[in-house]
Amino acid sequence: MSREIRILMHTHWDREWYFTKDETKVLLRNHMQEVMAFLEENPNTIYILDGQSVMIDDYLELEPEGKPRLKKLIEKGSLRVGPWYTQTDLLLVHGESIFRNLYYGIKRAEEFGEPMLVGYAPDTFGHASQMPQIYKQFGIDSTFFWRGFSELKAQKSDFLWKGIDGSEVVGVNLATGYQGAKYLELEPDELRKRMNKIMPVLDNYSASSARLIMNGHDQMPIQKNIYQVMENMKQIYPEDQVMLSDFESYVDALNKDKLEVVTGELIDSKHARIHRTIGSTRMDIKLLNTEIENNLYNVLEPLAMIGEEAGIAYPHGVIEKVSKILFGTHAHDSIGGCNSDKVNQDIKQRLLNAKEMVDTQIELHLRLMALGNKESSETIVLVNPLPEKRVDQLVNLEMLTRTRGFRIFDEDNQELEYSIITQEQEDAGLIDRQVAARLQDIRVYRTKIVLPISEIEGLSARYLTYEEVDETKQITASTTEKCISNEFGKLFVDSNILCYKSKKTQDVYTNILSIENSGDAGDSYDYSPPYNDWILNSENCGEMTVNVVEEEHYKKMTIDWLMRVPENQLQREKKKAERDVNFNVTLSLYPGDPKVYVTLNHENKTKDNRYRAVFKTNVTTDQVKVDSYMSNQLKPVYNEKALNIWKEDEWAEKPVSIETTQSFITLKDKDSAFTVYTNGLKEYEVLNDAIHLTLFRTFSHLGQRDLINRPGRPSGIEIKTPDNQLLDEPFIFEFTFEIAHTHEEESHVAKDYLTPLVAYQLKEFNRFNINSRSTVEKTKSHLSLNLNGLVVSSSRLTNKKERFIRLFNPHYKDITVALPETAFTATAMEERLEEIKTITLAPQEIGNIIILH
Repeated sequence: MSREIRILMHTHWDREWYFTKDETKVLLRNHMQEVMAFLEENPNTIYILDGQSVMIDDYLELEPEGKPRLKKLIEKGSLRVGPWYTQTDLLLVHGESIFRNLYYGIKRAEEFGEPMLVGYAPDTFGHASQMPQIYKQFGIDSTFFWRGFSELKAQKSDFLWKGIDGSEVVGVNLATGYQGAKYLELEPDELRKRMNKIMPVLDNYSASSARLIMNGHDQMPIQKNIYQVMENMKQIYPEDQVMLSDFESYVDALNKDKLEVVTGELIDSKHARIHRTIGSTRMDIKLLNTEIENNLYNVLEPLAMIGEEAGIAYPHGVIEKVSKILFGTHAHDSIGGCNSDKVNQDIKQRLLNAKEMVDTQIELHLRLMALGNKESSETIVLVNPLPEKRVDQLVNLEMLTRTRGFRIFDEDNQELEYSIITQEQEDAGLIDRQVAARLQDIRVYRTKIVLPISEIEGLSARYLTYEEVDETKQITASTTEKCISNEFGKLFVDSNILCYKSKKTQDVYTNILSIENSGDAGDSYDYSPPYNDWILNSENCGEMTVNVVEEEHYKKMTIDWLMRVPENQLQREKKKAERDVNFNVTLSLYPGDPKVYVTLNHENKTKDNRYRAVFKTNVTTDQVKVDSYMSNQLKPVYNEKALNIWKEDEWAEKPVSIETTQSFITLKDKDSAFTVYTNGLKEYEVLNDAIHLTLFRTFSHLGQRDLINRPGRPSGIEIKTPDNQLLDEPFIFEFTFEIAHTHEEESHVAKDYLTPLVAYQLKEFNRFNINSRSTVEKTKSHLSLNLNGLVVSSSRLTNKKERFIRLFNPHYKDITVALPETAFTATAMEERLEEIKTITLAPQEIGNIIILH
């Protein structure tokens, strides 16, 4: 059979790893100069710029005069860019980040020519089961990747990948890697030896006569002698065609009707390492990233949409800037945390900068909206960021007043009750420098409260008022009881163990939440147990100091949970636990809510350790329900098929049963269910009837060799990374758990949990002064959709100032939703399609709509 040997010229461009993004920017300028010169001299050449448009921006930042030359080559098709903005991780970041990464990547590429609409993700550590649908929504019909494939999925490396909703794209596993034909030898004998290694692999796995030869590597310069190499290759394979090619031509050579169908995630680690436990590396960075994503997608964007109605210009520039900072940290190495200390420091600083921008824009928007209430300067603005009406909600609000006491009133001047969480007195001069400049001595009270809200329409604002009063409202004194309860259950401490009793079933969950400490002999890519591990649990190595507060609108139990653990691996090997560590745990119950809310504060004091929160669920099952990108799925608790063969088949790493979720984990049997909702903690393992949620891990090196779960060479390089021990790093972990009392789908509950109502008091003292705007008025409009079980992923304004909403259906039946007048289906690029009165989404389907004002 005559083969088509298709050589694809490319470079794989990690912006940062054990080198910094600033180093690679300088290198990229040199690289682009060489590539463009070669393409101009050889006009029939095709070169792939790693599928990420950020390389355009990085190059032009240092050589802006190169834009016309670059544009000409992209327009001609010699240089292929997009569809990604950056080469993102495809399991750990927010689903909206995946959509926006493609949106901005394609948008930027379109400014120069035709984008490369291929889902190129060469080095990503696994692929979510929703990716086929996401690709299809952007007009992408194929994906090329290296990691995540095994023969448990298909016999051939060319296949049809069916997503969780049924969408199909062509999947091509790069059987010899994206680097398989790097630096091809010119000398004929050496070239023959090299090709004799490559071609048998491709002959075995390719589903057609086409053979994809990936001529590129990490930061590899363009191979200028490629045409001479091709001539020698033609002598080696006289019966075959040898040509330069692109991804699209390779797909066209496949007979799609004869391809195997693959379903589910692509996370098998037979041929390449997947690093299934990278989800707990550098949790300080990952938690910071999640906080920014939640504030950007769940708060700022819908808030800004409401603000536009009030006369506040939508901050497109701020949102794009923050998004691109985020995407710069979402590359698989970057968000994975498998970098040098210097690079991780830079990533964290960029995220802190993005957080400042998001937080400041949110506060500014709320402040301007509050100024829209011309009737009173004592204003509280209350915002619902979801496009559905919400009832019987509790909102957290921070008040700053001159008096200890204050009263809050609704729009009809009816007083609203509230409960105080904390109250502290402080110097107003530390808040507002004008106070200090005038040598004024003003003391104010900062009070955090819980405020019940009976109802609020979707994507709307309410305007409350307040007055300062001399009367005081005290927090209820702590009781001597070690329990709190609401109508759903009772949380209590018994013999130094946290327990819960369901009022509905009378079942008692003994040791319902505990902290586990174990050793970690791994590196920045993988957790690995030490050869001599010693696992400890707070149940038998901890002491509790318990305090309880019972207010009308919340019940709170605070536990200082002292554990004695090994300080390092040497102590662990000697079975010595000589280091006291403290977890300050706050557990809260609210009326009308079956969930137990947990905030866990901890400052790390140990090395080479892993900490996990353990939930004793009383549910034993072989399946776990979790969410992925705008979908949910059932996964096996134990990865049996792969674990039965991995040693015999010499997999690159052990396919451990530690998995990734986005925001919830559910165990169910015929009688009961238990769900954990997480805010940034995404790595879990189910052992027997217990959910183990990784809090964080600490270790010493970027890469190590011969780990228990990963035999052989080190991943990355063996350099010391002492920052990865996270010594003295403060953590705040947030999650909630629920013993099933409702029939609400978990995705909706998770969205509600991660998108609370937002409230803001117009304060007398502020860090910055702003002028009042006559153009800002109270917003009176709203958008309350009856979603019937659909879940909102995003609400924002397009560049054309149209309201864009992304929905998904997490159920296993079709759901139809009625829409207001002047509603349209929309593309993922936020362009209108056909006008509609209703939208119907199939199970796990994502829908985009535009609703005009």
